[in-house]
Amino acid sequence: MTDSTNTKKNSHKLNRRDFLQASSATLVAANLVTPATLSAQTRNDIPQHHLDTAACQLDPNVKIVHSVCLGCNARCGNRQIVRNNRLEKISGNPFHPYNSMGTPVDYATPVRDTLKMSSPVCGKAHDAVNYVYNERRLLRPLKRAGARGEGKFEPISWEQLITEVAQGGKLFAHLGENRNVPGLNACLSDLPIDNNDPGLGSRRNSFVYMTGRLQSGRKEFIDRFVKSAVGSINRIGHTDICGLGFRMGNYTMTEGKQVELKADPWGAEYILVFGANIYEALQPGLNTYGAAMAKRSSEKKVKFTIVDPRAQNGSVHAEEWIAILPGQDGAFAMGMIRWMLENNGCNTAFLQLSNHQAALDKGHSCYSNASHLVIDDSNHPDHGKFLRLYHLQQTSAEQDTNSYMITSAGEIVPFTTTSTGQLDATLTVTDKNGNPLTVTTSFALMKKGVLAHSLVDYAEMAGVPLEQLTRTAREFSAHGQKAAVCQYHGAGNYCNGTYAAYAVAMLSTLVGSIGLKGGYLTSGGASAPWKKGHYDLKKFPGQKKPQGVKISREGGKYESTTEFSRKKQGGGTGYPAKRPWFPFTKGGLSVETLSGIDAQYPYGCQVLFTYFYNPIYSTPGGYRFTETLADSDSVPLHVSIDVGINESNIYADYIVPDVTYLEGQYGWLTPHAPALKFTGVRAPCLEPLTEKTKDNRPYCMETFLIDLALTLDLPGFGKKVIPAKDGSMLPLFKAEDFYLRAYANIAANAKVPQGDTYDVSFVENNYPLAAFRSLLSAQEWQQLCYMLARGGVFTPYETVFSGERFLHGISRVVLYNETLASTRNSLSGERFSGTLIYQPPQDAAGQTLAEVDKEYPFTIITYKMNVHTQSRTNCHKYAMEIFPENFIQVNSSDAVAFGFQSGDTVRLVSASNSEGIIGKVVLSELVRPGCVALSFHYGHSQSGASTVTVARAKEVFLGGDKVADKGFLYGDPALGSGTNPNMVSRLDPHLDNTPLIDTLAGIPDFSSTRVKLIKTDQS
Repeated sequence: MTDSTNTKKNSHKLNRRDFLQASSATLVAANLVTPATLSAQTRNDIPQHHLDTAACQLDPNVKIVHSVCLGCNARCGNRQIVRNNRLEKISGNPFHPYNSMGTPVDYATPVRDTLKMSSPVCGKAHDAVNYVYNERRLLRPLKRAGARGEGKFEPISWEQLITEVAQGGKLFAHLGENRNVPGLNACLSDLPIDNNDPGLGSRRNSFVYMTGRLQSGRKEFIDRFVKSAVGSINRIGHTDICGLGFRMGNYTMTEGKQVELKADPWGAEYILVFGANIYEALQPGLNTYGAAMAKRSSEKKVKFTIVDPRAQNGSVHAEEWIAILPGQDGAFAMGMIRWMLENNGCNTAFLQLSNHQAALDKGHSCYSNASHLVIDDSNHPDHGKFLRLYHLQQTSAEQDTNSYMITSAGEIVPFTTTSTGQLDATLTVTDKNGNPLTVTTSFALMKKGVLAHSLVDYAEMAGVPLEQLTRTAREFSAHGQKAAVCQYHGAGNYCNGTYAAYAVAMLSTLVGSIGLKGGYLTSGGASAPWKKGHYDLKKFPGQKKPQGVKISREGGKYESTTEFSRKKQGGGTGYPAKRPWFPFTKGGLSVETLSGIDAQYPYGCQVLFTYFYNPIYSTPGGYRFTETLADSDSVPLHVSIDVGINESNIYADYIVPDVTYLEGQYGWLTPHAPALKFTGVRAPCLEPLTEKTKDNRPYCMETFLIDLALTLDLPGFGKKVIPAKDGSMLPLFKAEDFYLRAYANIAANAKVPQGDTYDVSFVENNYPLAAFRSLLSAQEWQQLCYMLARGGVFTPYETVFSGERFLHGISRVVLYNETLASTRNSLSGERFSGTLIYQPPQDAAGQTLAEVDKEYPFTIITYKMNVHTQSRTNCHKYAMEIFPENFIQVNSSDAVAFGFQSGDTVRLVSASNSEGIIGKVVLSELVRPGCVALSFHYGHSQSGASTVTVARAKEVFLGGDKVADKGFLYGDPALGSGTNPNMVSRLDPHLDNTPLIDTLAGIPDFSSTRVKLIKTDQS
């Protein structure tokens, strides 16, 4: 064997870290010297001459697919490079605005001209190759072979999986479990789920389908099965743990019409960032929003301030880092608003505009209800509702719901009859019966709520110097319609977060920047609809309509239940409910779904499906649900659909293998706020790696649901279930029957051009989905190829404005929300405030959490790293090599006070977890004193970290004998390194020790857990 061969063999022992630490001089030499002039030894010292390199789009014999990433939920485009049927590299899509700071190449550019262009993606996308080829990926269905949570499984055939899940029976009698397990067929009854309360819906609602990361495409496919075929109301997402808090602020301000608004990074002059990790983890992603802010900041075109207990990476370019107390964003925003009210910092000209046409005439896209009058008389039956014309004249209330009244020029008039109204007013009017009636403007009610505390109080509650608060308010106000907030997860994802996020959102309304270029904007929405066009994908024969109340109680009204009536008839007020109800929420309440399943309230769950969802790991306090998922009374049948075994589906009865987003998932992805308008299209670049059915369909979520539907004869699947424009009825037997027709609708409705010869050949030679082109007509396929070759339908930033006015926003925002003011706390019976108020984070009994747990000196805060996403990236080899573990970051002043040093091993304990979790201390000036900061993503007990017993494991997992032997899938402790902060999160003793939630909207609490750090020798 030659020296050269030895060197090449040994070079494969280099890992990515070794490569990153290579000598810069050697790398420079590699770029300056041609291979012909190098000695054999020198060539051996240069990695690029003896290590294989990933393919690029200009290499021969590669396949290129333009698609949409799912490394996180940012929805960036990507360009996938496949060589020899193996994904080798991912880069960005030059057509996609999220890969180009909002300025992509022109949509009409020939695809061939863009192949030489570079386009960035983040580290998560680069590492997705390791996600696809994760050696612990599941290829076959598994059935539980021991007690739930014991970690014992056996592979079964696809046919057995479908039969047992559909029909149920004594499925685990061989394990000594003699119970009769319900199959999905047990949920197909129209009888009431509760004979005493038919309003809860039918027994179909005993089927609950919970989803983790879910985007458009698969979402609509799942809804077709759950809602329209089975007829269950319980397809519930995870919006709550993803960022319900900031969404509720926008939801409240827009009367539920929009939940995502953010500052315009391409046009703003000043952005106030609340709890949004702009350089690491925001949506849009760091290559879009953060990059645009960094670029414009370097050009002196925008200034921004960070409000966060941790100095995130964006703080390096910020005007100021405001190290706020966790959970006190609302106090800071309320303090700013008070200063603005008292120092002419509000845009009164905008706020006085009384209707939409008046706003349009003045160059705005929306108006506020600041001048609208509210009945402010506690003895009146409509107390808290807007004054309407029917209160003053004999007209029909049903026909008069939107005839809001204002005071203008000393008269009470309908809001549409004049362009402006008085802002700050309380007055007495005479109602239609001649009685006096006190009314107050929305603005005055908001002002009253704000003035309930002094500026000094707000600064103290926020934990910041008064001068810092007033300086920020002055700067924000000074930029007027070019100032806006960017808030995300940290701004309101805690108890009472709705009011905090409402105050933060209100800042942009008060300066009049909402709906203007450089201001506070929604997204521009989709390029075109998918539901109808060539094909009707929304309606089908026999379609069910879900009815009743969700098990999470989101959208349900407690006062309409038999429980309430029974308690009231017994002589009480009807309150409290057994658990909170949430009539006023955006929804997606995964935490309260699991709490409802646990309590079997308001009814029980018979069959639980979980998709791409790991709540025990990902939920603050999720460890409480181990007992829920282990309990066969609470969850008689649990089926998980996922790519592997995690902390939650270790308790499942069956695990269905799924495909990753790069090999078999489809979808149409619209932009996050702000501004942009597009539809990105996800297209697989690989044949699925999972095994296949006898008719050659991959094992995956779609195939599983289709086969269940066919077995149970459910509508919407099988023959003649998709109406075509020509009157024919088409089949749905495979995923592509649904998705390609949706794509054809989008392309047609967006009126994209017909693809030229190159577009068609590009798609047919590169895209695996081209194998299904016969599903469409030749004309439909040619048009679709234009869209697929570019990765979607995209329009420029400039086209979403008319002058300064945003064309796709909302028409009205509210300083007072009538629906919220009419909503009662289902535990106390008290009405919620319809406008801004300050509330600290509290438990369900109204106790302030900081006071209850004051013996615990530190508040724990969490954040995302730019190379990780949620719970599923410990298989990202590059990220784990660069950052093999996380740390407990402690301010150096706290370290001195408590005697900690970097490298100390400590135990974090909370009031709810006295055993605690173990981690290593790192001292940092980038975290506020009194806080400890941990990045998420680490501290796995499953997801490859522990050994699991699986019969014939070598046949079941992608890595074969590399990770499995005989009856075991072996764990790698490195995959479980670090600490998961959710394992010490506070539980609520007033709600059966389930995780803390906001009793108004169901927001889970990420910011109120207090802990002690105890030195330990345990590693």
